[in-house]
Amino acid sequence: MDVKGKVIKLFNAEFGSSLNNLKNLDYFQAKLDSKKSDVEECLSLASSKAPSRIQAAVEDVNKIVKQTDEIKEQSENICSLIEKCLQQENKTDELQTLIDDISYLEKSAFYMQFIECVEGVSSDLESSLCSNIDEACIASYVYLKDTYTKIELTLCTNLKSFMRDTVQYWFDQIEKKLTIEYNEILKILKWPFCGNNSGAQFTHSSTTLTEFKIVTEHLFHLQLPDSLVIKSTTGLESHFPQVCLPVTLLVQPFITRFRYHFQCTKQTNRRDKPEWYFTQLLSWLRDHIDWIEKMVQPVANGTNLKKTDVKVEFIRSLAKLAVNKLYSEMDSILYDDKLFAHTVDEAINFENELRSIYQYPSSEHATVLVLSQPQFLSKWLAIERKCATEKMDMIFSSPNAWVKVVGFEEDSKITECAEKFLLLLRSISDRYNKLPQLSHRCQFLDLQLELIDDWRVRILQLLHEHFQDPLQSFVPSILNTVHYVTKVLEDWGATHLYMELQDYKVQALESANNELENDFSEYLMKDIDVSITVFDGVISLLQRLHKKLMKEIIDTAITSIKIKSKPYFNEKWFTMPGEKEIAFFSITPTGQPMFQEIYNKLHIMDEVLAKELFKQAWKDFAMQLDQFILDELLLRNQFNSGGASQLTFDIKKSLYPSFGLYTSKPEILFPLISESCSLLNMLLGSAMLLLEALETEEENVAKEVLADVSIYELSPPLAIKILKHRMDISSR
Repeated sequence: MDVKGKVIKLFNAEFGSSLNNLKNLDYFQAKLDSKKSDVEECLSLASSKAPSRIQAAVEDVNKIVKQTDEIKEQSENICSLIEKCLQQENKTDELQTLIDDISYLEKSAFYMQFIECVEGVSSDLESSLCSNIDEACIASYVYLKDTYTKIELTLCTNLKSFMRDTVQYWFDQIEKKLTIEYNEILKILKWPFCGNNSGAQFTHSSTTLTEFKIVTEHLFHLQLPDSLVIKSTTGLESHFPQVCLPVTLLVQPFITRFRYHFQCTKQTNRRDKPEWYFTQLLSWLRDHIDWIEKMVQPVANGTNLKKTDVKVEFIRSLAKLAVNKLYSEMDSILYDDKLFAHTVDEAINFENELRSIYQYPSSEHATVLVLSQPQFLSKWLAIERKCATEKMDMIFSSPNAWVKVVGFEEDSKITECAEKFLLLLRSISDRYNKLPQLSHRCQFLDLQLELIDDWRVRILQLLHEHFQDPLQSFVPSILNTVHYVTKVLEDWGATHLYMELQDYKVQALESANNELENDFSEYLMKDIDVSITVFDGVISLLQRLHKKLMKEIIDTAITSIKIKSKPYFNEKWFTMPGEKEIAFFSITPTGQPMFQEIYNKLHIMDEVLAKELFKQAWKDFAMQLDQFILDELLLRNQFNSGGASQLTFDIKKSLYPSFGLYTSKPEILFPLISESCSLLNMLLGSAMLLLEALETEEENVAKEVLADVSIYELSPPLAIKILKHRMDISSR
C-alpha cells in the first residue's frame, strides 16, 4: 500500500463516516505534529546514508499536512452550512405550528358558526311551528335536510350525528303536525269515498281543495334524506319501495278498514273467499284513482322534486296490502288443492286487472310475487300438472272430442279436442306470464311441453285401433286437429313471451356449455343451433304424426282405386277400334268404377279435411295416381292407335274433370300420363325418328330431343319403353 492509501486509511479509522467526528480534527493534527517532531529528531538530515529517502518522506508528510488543512477547512464549511439548515428548519417548524394553530382555530370557529347556524334555523323552525307557519317550517326543514346531505361524507362523526338527529327530530315534529292537519282536511273532504261518502268527491268547496293542495305540497317537500330512510331488507317488504307521505296518509284509512274486515274475526275474513279482499281493494282503487290523479298528481308535478307517480304509489300501497294478506294465508291452504288453486287464480286475476286496467308497471310487484316463492311455486306447478291431466282426460273422453266446433272458420274444421287443448295451454300461459323471474316461467313452459307430448301420445294410442277406411273414421278429424295445433304452436313460438323464454334457454345452455367437457358441449350447441322457437321439438314430432296420417289416408285411397282399376287395366288396348272405325268415343265401361272411385275419394277428402290439408292431399293423391297409372297401365299393356286414343279420351274426360274442381289446369298434376299419351298418339314417322334419336344419342342430348317435342318429365329410358309399347313400333 502506498503512502497516500495509508493516510486515507488512517483518516477513515480516526473519523469514520460521521461528519460530527470532524470536531476532533485539531486534536488529530496536534497528534500528527508530535509524531512528526519525534521523527525529525530521530533522523539526521546530515546523514549521508539516506538523504534522498528522508527528503521524500518529508515531502510526503508536508503534502499530507496540506491535505489535512484543506479537509479541515471543508469540514468547517460543511458544519457551518448544517447549522444554518438546522436553524432554518426550526423556524419552519415553528411557523407550521402557528399555521396549524390558526387552521384549527378557523375550523373551530367555522364549526361553531355551523352549529350556531343550525341552531338558529332550528330556533326559527320552532317559532314557525309554534306560530303555525307551515311554509316557513318546510323551508327551514328543507334547508336542514340539504345541509345534512352535503356533510354526509364528512369525517366529523359528532357533527354528522348532531345533524342527523336534528333532521330526524324536526321531521318527526313537522310530520306529526301536518298529519293532524291533513287528516282534518281529509275528514272535511269525506275521504275515503266509500259507503255513504261515495258521492262526496263531487261536492268539495274550492277553499277546502286549496287547503288540501297546500298541505299536500308541504308533505311532498317533507322528505327524509335517503340515508335516513329505514328500508326493509327481509321478506316481501323489501320488494316495495317506500311511498311519499301524502300517499301514506291517503292510504291509511284503507289500511284500517282492510285490517278490520280481513284480518280480524269478522265474517268477511274467510280463507275460502280470497276474492272478497281482492275485489274490495280493486273497488277502492276504482273509486279513488281518478280523483288522486286529478288532485294529487298535479301538486307532485309542481314541487320540482324527483318524479313522483302518485297513481303508481297508491296502487303499490294497496297491492302491498293484498300481498301481505295473501302471504299470511298461503301456508294454511297449502295442502288444500282446490282452495290453493282457487286462491292462485284469484291472485293472478287481481294482478292482471292492476296491469291491464290501471297500467300498473311490470317493474312493480304485486300478488304474483307471493306465488313465486319457492314453497308456493312448486305447489302451484304440481296443481297445474294435476289439473291439466284431469282436463285432458275429460277432453279425450268427450263424445264430441273429434266433432267440428261451430263458430270457427269452416275451412279450418277445428275440433273440440283442438280448441279445448289449446285453451288449456293458453290458460296456463296466462297464469304464469306475469312471474317476475324467467327461470320460474321456464318451469311452466316445460310443463306445457310435457302436456303437448302427452297429448300427442294419447292420439297415437287412439290410432292403434284398426280402421278399414281411415276416411270413414275420425282419422281425418285427428289430422285436422294435429295440423291446427301445430300451426298455432308455430305462431305462439314467434310471440314475445315465448321468444323471451327461448333466449333465456339458449343463454342457459351456452352457460352450461362453457362448464362442460368438449364432447357433451358440442351436443348442447347442436340444440342451440337447431332450435329457433321453444316449440320446435314438439312441432317436429307433431309434423311427423301429420305426415303419417296424411300418408295413411292417401295410401288407403290409392288401394281402393287399385281394386276398382283391375278390369280397366286388363282391357285389350292393343285391339281397340280407332277413330275411323267408330262414330265417337265414350268412356270405357270398365273404367267408370275407377274414375268414380277417384271422384268419390276426392269428394270425401274435401268434406272431412281442412282446406289447407285437402290442398296438400289432392296434390299427393294426383302424384300417386300419376305414377300408379304409368306403372300398372301404360307400362304393362300394348297400345294400338285406337287404344292410345281411347286412353287419352278417358283421361281427359274422366280423370282431369275430377281434379278440375280444385285447379284450373288439372293436366299439370299428371305429367307422366300426359306425356305418355302424347308419345302413344304421336305420328308413326315422328315416333320412329324420336325412338331412333333416343336410342343413339347420349342422355343429355336425348333430354333435349324430348324437350323439343314437349316431353319434360319422362326420362329417355322411360320414353323409350313407352314408345316400344306402341303396337305399330313393337311389331316391326
